Amino acid sequence: MNQPTSPRRKLAVGAIIAVLAAPALYLLGLWSLIAEGLGMGWRFLADSTLVPNWLLAFLTICAIIVAGILGTALRPDRESRHSGDPEE
Repeated sequence: MNQPTSPRRKLAVGAIIAVLAAPALYLLGLWSLIAEGLGMGWRFLADSTLVPNWLLAFLTICAIIVAGILGTALRPDRESRHSGDPEE
């Protein structure tokens, strides 16, 4: 009845959606917007800055780690999510 979906089936459904979405994006002219956005992002990363790029990369990694630590620290405990019997 309510069977969990297998990862292989999820992957197949995702691939089908991607294959169907690609022509739609092409026909709507969104590929050029996506390519332009990716190009702008690459140029931003490749341009020279006043701060060394290795330092920017290091600080980005540190910020991601701190965000993960804060996210796990602020997450409610599993016990507080269940309002049922404590023996469950």
